[in-house]
Amino acid sequence: MNRYTDHSGLIRDIIKRGATAVFLNTGDRLQVKVNKEIDYPDTVDNPSLGRFEIYSVDLDDTLFYNEYAMEVFPDYITDICNITGLDPAAVKNLIYSEHYKRLSSGTYTAFDWEGIVYSVARRLNVKQRWNLEELQEKYYSPRNVFLMNGAIEFLKAVNGKAVAATNGFSKYQLKILGKLNIRQYFNRILSPDVTHYTKGDIRFYSDYAGLKRVHVGDDYFFDVEIPFQSGSSTLWVYGSGKSPLGGFEILPNAMAPDINSAIRLLDNR
Repeated sequence: MNRYTDHSGLIRDIIKRGATAVFLNTGDRLQVKVNKEIDYPDTVDNPSLGRFEIYSVDLDDTLFYNEYAMEVFPDYITDICNITGLDPAAVKNLIYSEHYKRLSSGTYTAFDWEGIVYSVARRLNVKQRWNLEELQEKYYSPRNVFLMNGAIEFLKAVNGKAVAATNGFSKYQLKILGKLNIRQYFNRILSPDVTHYTKGDIRFYSDYAGLKRVHVGDDYFFDVEIPFQSGSSTLWVYGSGKSPLGGFEILPNAMAPDINSAIRLLDNR
């Protein structure tokens, strides 16, 4: 199959119907409808994605909701505004401009929000220091950070083969995993501060090259395109709506609207 075939019609049909789907092998992928490999939520006899040595699993919007996944803590903005007299919108613009600058240059610190804030603060001659642990305790509350339905069941089904794969720095994500009491289900965390690459670089997964693995996540670019290019199978949890701007050129090995539905695509352990 041509790697750059546009699968937009098929994938959009699955999304529209809120279905789960598994594509068993490359040769059959374009015959999905004929072979009845699309599984609807009220059907139990769906095909399995298969068995793998490693399950790399995205965190934000896949296993849990985190209001501050792409937001800095409000205290940063408030304190800088109070010291400089700048408008909150102007301060936020400086912070996110720095984030996108780092992201566009391929710098792995693009998701180090604490580091970005201090960088902006220095440019504004602000010498304020913040206690990250206190801010995490304040904002990682059950109202702001909570598990998706089925997250723990999914991790139990993976049976000790889960690796957390996230763009969030480990100093944030490990704290959340602990608060949600799911840290014990992961044998390792892959994050930009650990790998020195973001999830937008195939080298992010280089330690697992050659292993039979599958990546599970909600962002089409970070969780389908890049893992596919790194040699991984993919299970796209599409319900959060993180689709490509253009067409769907890479067909995931499986699709599910949420992590709870994705459990049914796993082979029995």
